[in-house]
Amino acid sequence: MAAVDLVMGKILTDMLEIDGVIGTIVVDKDGLVIESAMKKNLDREAIAGVLHELVSAIKLMGDQFGAGELKEAILEYKNARTFVNPIGGDYYLIVIGDEGLNLGRMKLELRKVLPKLDEMLS
Repeated sequence: MAAVDLVMGKILTDMLEIDGVIGTIVVDKDGLVIESAMKKNLDREAIAGVLHELVSAIKLMGDQFGAGELKEAILEYKNARTFVNPIGGDYYLIVIGDEGLNLGRMKLELRKVLPKLDEMLS
């Protein structure tokens, strides 16, 4: 498992090189941090802890109109952007960016990264 942790850590750290990305966190469905990489001193446990409630609310909303499984949630704030992507059925990748994070570029990067993380966590 140590080799998997190193590779996952490298993937998350490499994502910090994308313009605007300030943090990446892989969490389990209960909101426990598996791995993370940060440019700023963010409270990764607090962010991960809120994830459980956020995903529950998103799923409940989607169930109301038969939306199916969550593919991606993008939260845009005045000064930040956050992506939440499921990895398999038990994990999530959270990407935290500043207001300059390019949404299209992030979506392209996630297409590359998510299958790698899914393979590691399967």
